[in-house]
Amino acid sequence: MKYKLIYVACFLFLLSSCEKSSQLRYDTAVSNLNIWLGANAQKQDSLVYNYAFKSLNDLDTIKFSVRLSGLPADHDREFRLKAIGGDTLRVKSGTHYEFPKYVLKANAYQGVFPIYIKRSGEFKQKEARIVFGLEESGTFKKGVTEFSNLIVILKEEFSKPANWDVEPFPYTRLSTFFGAYSNVKFQFITTVIGRTPTFRVRSNGTPVPPDEVFYTQAQYWQSRCKLELAAYNAAHPTAPLVTENQESITFP
Repeated sequence: MKYKLIYVACFLFLLSSCEKSSQLRYDTAVSNLNIWLGANAQKQDSLVYNYAFKSLNDLDTIKFSVRLSGLPADHDREFRLKAIGGDTLRVKSGTHYEFPKYVLKANAYQGVFPIYIKRSGEFKQKEARIVFGLEESGTFKKGVTEFSNLIVILKEEFSKPANWDVEPFPYTRLSTFFGAYSNVKFQFITTVIGRTPTFRVRSNGTPVPPDEVFYTQAQYWQSRCKLELAAYNAAHPTAPLVTENQESITFP
């Protein structure tokens, strides 16, 4: 009888331990959330968002990563960001950026999420700095200091590529495909081809990605730009696309 009581006591102890272990596994009423810019494990101190090197689309995306300090939960949990510093009087939610709904999925301890940047012409003369951080709640608290903010610098500063008009063999200058440079044309090309025209065009040999492309690829992009320009001007007969100096935009 004595041994039976010992066995029963041991069984109840083990059962209790399992239940506690299960409870501890999902004891996530409050978790710490580390955040950083980018979609990989390498932390960026800040991100410079240069409108000059972006498309003319109304909305663009930058990415940030999150990682729990602790264990994941067995249910979805929502978290929010907010502006915590910087030029908050110049950079405003809804005007220059938007936060979508953020949800850390059940059993997940990390993820990559977007911040939407809205097109603006307000940062041509002076750049602005905005700092985002976690909006603490009953579910999430901020993580360690080094991983508690996202610093974004907004500016619009054009720089004509050095190889636009001059380029040594075996490369071909960009003006061969895109003609005379202007800031408006530069952004139009970026919008049409989906990348900034700062690449080098190889007329001989094999390009080394990601900064070099085949001659035929540049010719294809040239054709795309001509077609898109014609479509734009047809849709805006009284306001065709012109340069910042009000000169007509053309492609060779």
